[in-house]
Amino acid sequence: MKFRLSVRLFKESITMALNSLASNKLRSFLSVLGISIGIFAIVIVFTLVDSLEKNIKSSVQSLGKNVVYVDKWEWVAGSNDYPWWKYVNRPSAQLIEIKDLKKQPINNLIDAISFTSNERSNLKADKNSVENVNVNGYTSDFSQIQALDITEGRFFNELEDNHGTAVAILGANVANGLFPGETKIEGNTFTAFSKQVKVIGVLKNQGDNIINIDFDDNIIVPIKFLQYAAGKNDNTNLIIKAKDNISIDELTNELKGSMRSIRRLKPVQDDNFALNKISFLSDSISEFFGSVKIFGLIIGMFSLLVGGFGVANIMFVSVKERTSQIGIQKSLGAKNEFILLQFLTEAVVLSILGGIVGILFTWGMAVGGNFVLENFMDSTFKIVLTLNNCLMGITFASIIGLLAGIIPAKRASSLVPVEAIRS
Repeated sequence: MKFRLSVRLFKESITMALNSLASNKLRSFLSVLGISIGIFAIVIVFTLVDSLEKNIKSSVQSLGKNVVYVDKWEWVAGSNDYPWWKYVNRPSAQLIEIKDLKKQPINNLIDAISFTSNERSNLKADKNSVENVNVNGYTSDFSQIQALDITEGRFFNELEDNHGTAVAILGANVANGLFPGETKIEGNTFTAFSKQVKVIGVLKNQGDNIINIDFDDNIIVPIKFLQYAAGKNDNTNLIIKAKDNISIDELTNELKGSMRSIRRLKPVQDDNFALNKISFLSDSISEFFGSVKIFGLIIGMFSLLVGGFGVANIMFVSVKERTSQIGIQKSLGAKNEFILLQFLTEAVVLSILGGIVGILFTWGMAVGGNFVLENFMDSTFKIVLTLNNCLMGITFASIIGLLAGIIPAKRASSLVPVEAIRS
């Protein structure tokens, strides 16, 4: 019985609140607009930050899942007691270390290993040329580590890898620059490092991403060809992929011991290599964007606070205008709780309407932004308004409405019926 009465009182409060808002359209519109701007400021910041974080993490994940990179540098800065010059003096990864690792017990945990290096070169095919192209050298197992969408041709095989054959897989932009308008690019040749190279594959256009992790402007060649043609062996590392049933932490722990053994490090010596996991980058990205969200929330709350003052001011005016009505209600038996709930509900409903409008503003901006990014900027970046951010916006709007309406509602509920009717 008590529950039914509470529900009935709540329904009546909602109805009266809506009638009051409808009877003061301009005032309600201005209040809704103030809350809308505040909610829009918060939700758009969180939406952009979440979208940016999602797009960056997606780009980072394209480096490979369940993968460890053996390098001389740490992706995430190490402790302050390890000086930078020690990193510089560390040895670079060597191609022979792949064979050494395969002789270790850790080989049972490994699905694939690739050695990699990169250099830059100007490419030329007949009258067409592309300057300063990033030439990535890999061993043949790289195609097992990172999924490559090859639209034409194939990846180089183990025989071509071992012999350092002058073959290449072209990124989409490089292919268009060297062979514009051609429908079949496989089998053509171009010059790199003053060497004649044959095209055996073309990668699908991956589009621009936030941190430019793609092969659109790169080419891939066998590592031995790159070392021979460029005459260098810099910027090298090992890429090691764990088997499906092996965790990345288990692989990392075993890999550390194996690399120390291969490099003949004594127990008292520091590691002269870094084991980098994709999770390092993902965790750093999450930590950074977590801080950005806090700043965004603070900025948005200032905007929302202004809207809250507007709601509070209008609620005080509403109580003043309806003083005699409140007195009549109380004289007919309306309890203080009902009057309090009535005005609180009005403030919350007003704020929620503002929150909904603010979320619609954000949705419209997301749709418009995605249209521009896709059709005019050829970008893969997507602005995504999530359900969590919508619920967050409604929650903040409700809280602001509750806080803005509590004092006016308290004042209305404490009015003396006789004095309220006379005023």
